[in-house]
Amino acid sequence: MKQRAASMLTAAVILSALLPAWQMDFAQAESNMVLVTDAAELITALDRAKAGDEIVLREGTYVNDEWLGEWAAFFSKGEGTAEQPIILRSEDPEHPATISAATQESKNALYIFGDYWIIKDLRISNAAKGIMLDNSNYTVITGCEVFDIGTEAIHIRDNSSYCLVENCHVHDAGTVKPQYGEGVYIGSAYQTEGYGFDCHYNTVRGCHFGPNIAADHVDIKEYTIGNLVEYCTFDGTGMQGMNGGNSFVEIKGNQTIVRNNVGYRNGCDKVLYGFDMSVQVEGWGQDNLIYDNMLYLDTADCYIVKGWNCSAQVFRNETEPAGLQYDGNRILQVLGYELQGDVTEDGIVNFEDILRLQDYLVGEETRYLSAVNADCDGNQQLDGVDLTLVNRMLLTGDIHKPKISVAFQKEKDGFWRMTDGLGGKTVTFYLKAGAGHTLNLGWGYYDPNFVNDDGSLGKWIQNSIGDYTLDEQGETAVTVEVPAEVRRVALDIYGYKNGSEKLEKGLVSLIQAIAE
Repeated sequence: MKQRAASMLTAAVILSALLPAWQMDFAQAESNMVLVTDAAELITALDRAKAGDEIVLREGTYVNDEWLGEWAAFFSKGEGTAEQPIILRSEDPEHPATISAATQESKNALYIFGDYWIIKDLRISNAAKGIMLDNSNYTVITGCEVFDIGTEAIHIRDNSSYCLVENCHVHDAGTVKPQYGEGVYIGSAYQTEGYGFDCHYNTVRGCHFGPNIAADHVDIKEYTIGNLVEYCTFDGTGMQGMNGGNSFVEIKGNQTIVRNNVGYRNGCDKVLYGFDMSVQVEGWGQDNLIYDNMLYLDTADCYIVKGWNCSAQVFRNETEPAGLQYDGNRILQVLGYELQGDVTEDGIVNFEDILRLQDYLVGEETRYLSAVNADCDGNQQLDGVDLTLVNRMLLTGDIHKPKISVAFQKEKDGFWRMTDGLGGKTVTFYLKAGAGHTLNLGWGYYDPNFVNDDGSLGKWIQNSIGDYTLDEQGETAVTVEVPAEVRRVALDIYGYKNGSEKLEKGLVSLIQAIAE
């Protein structure tokens, strides 16, 4: 028990160093509280805002339509710090204050330019845009309701990174321009001029989107890296489907993670996909993770994920109706990851694994946990030693690449089609049949860049592997190197023999395919 307690303390200390500032409780020094009761006082407080200020809004509606030097009803260029953020909040969360522009066609309701703000327990409504962050890093928007907005409800823009939008209710957005009616919009389109594109590692967590968000509920633009959408609920009622707004989350950036969300189509025929990826700029829309989401799409005509020429690893997503598919030529359907320390089995070892294992060890209810990956010392039980070893991996960087068990489909006896997305990977096929019997094998792939004699592009390339003799357990493993641009791979049994006796190919099983 003492060992377990010590391990928990170690985890807490290390976790404090690993987590971004906005994921920890702010260690507040004594704040300078400014109580405001009308629009004029709010304008003044925002203009004078500095690190450590706490601007508290008494219940009421704060409206401004005068020009203040920015296209916003209310704005501030105040800069907070990690130790002393600037707080803007309602005095009573049960009776929140409302910040508004004059109409849903006029201007931003609230425009923040500085770092380290906490915007809390407010209602934002009746504006062209709701909350805009420019050059605002480590800002938190929490417990807010944003609604009756002409275009985007919340926009994280112009080199704003490490921001958090948490526990907000966003609805009725795109009331004037439905083609731009996103719930949360991260980054800027590549055609946009005058704004920085580096909007990285922002998080949208625990929010409720809808009804009547006209476009995508979350839109993550090209040139952005590492943004996260988790534990959100999406209500597709009222989506308009204009300008590609036909999914709950649109992903155009890289290394985006979308997990643990629930989406309801609610009969809206404009919702075609749960999640949508696209390549707006070469090299973007890649290396994304989409997993552990539950989608109620109420028709077999929808896809879980769509994304041609976009790479993603997808796994453990569930749908109703069951059995909905993925639509994309580089989407890797994962059955599981083998990686020491990857407690959550998502192909990454990070502080989430510490949290999940720590919760499990103290008896708290946890989501998916891989006992095999979590058993770092190999003693077939999970304890504080394993937690300490995961901590050590993160501190030293001694983390290996995962072995990925990938999906495949038997199309006929002796022929299996692999999932897309295997380009550039080493793939090992594990086969089983009769002990001592011989397999003659081949494999093929589609090369989209192959130039045919007539000048057209694309050809199926077939390769002979040769004969393999199965061991005393009737097993063998065959490894191939898949070229980078390959979209799809197949394994083919040319022949199956016991000595000179020919045997049926249907007696051969493909047990597993592992990609590295």
